Amino acid sequence: MSSQITSTGYIPRDSVQLFYEREGNNQEGRTILFVHGLGGTTNAYQPLVSELQDFDIVRFDWSGHGRSTVPPSETSIELYVADCEAIIDHLGLADIVVYSGKWIITFKGVMLMYIQGVVVFGPVKPPPEAGRTALATRAATVRQRGMVAVTDTILSNAFSSKSLTSRKAEVSLAREMLTRQAPEGYAMAVDALARSIAPAWSHIKARVFILSGEEDKVSTVVAGSEIMREIGSNAQQRVWEDVGHWHMLENPDGCIESIRSVAGLKL
Repeated sequence: MSSQITSTGYIPRDSVQLFYEREGNNQEGRTILFVHGLGGTTNAYQPLVSELQDFDIVRFDWSGHGRSTVPPSETSIELYVADCEAIIDHLGLADIVVYSGKWIITFKGVMLMYIQGVVVFGPVKPPPEAGRTALATRAATVRQRGMVAVTDTILSNAFSSKSLTSRKAEVSLAREMLTRQAPEGYAMAVDALARSIAPAWSHIKARVFILSGEEDKVSTVVAGSEIMREIGSNAQQRVWEDVGHWHMLENPDGCIESIRSVAGLKL
């Protein structure tokens, strides 16, 4: 079974319009909020949704990504968090049993109270100086030459060696998501990552699963372990062989099991 979308459209957040999709059959309002990573769209989670239809599933595109509009000026990690908060507020989500995404950063105040469980796919730490320089170069290249100029290099570094040869359809999906991005929207996100600072991981009190790919060059196993320790005893890490940075495309069954485990439901 593929998706059975029940509502879709655009939600305003300041000067941007955020595209969202909603589906699922949960009558109790138990929500999975899927948040994609850099270069992704709502379709990054398509391999997972058919097995999670007993939840209220909400997906959206970041501002500047996918079908959401590009901000008129530079953005930031805090504004991407504001995107999440706008979705939660507009749709009245009050029981988010799993928040899934790469950038779980600074939900504050009442919004943090809504998050009951977290699955994080390859969380990234603020880059060192060399990483900031590389990100600045990538953003400049995208602005000058478009997404095609960087996409294949990104894919080669982001997928595991096994996935690159055995999951060609998934690699193609990732390539389509990347090449379809608005260059300026993507470049803004790269700039935001370069300027990011370390969040207060210890403020997260929900149950947390950190999913790490053994071949992830973006968020290494060591980085995931360090973040787990910073969060505290409510966090645990799972490390998968033959997986890079696109966890939901490289190990969808493992992602589904992890989400259900955090939500307190067993397959």
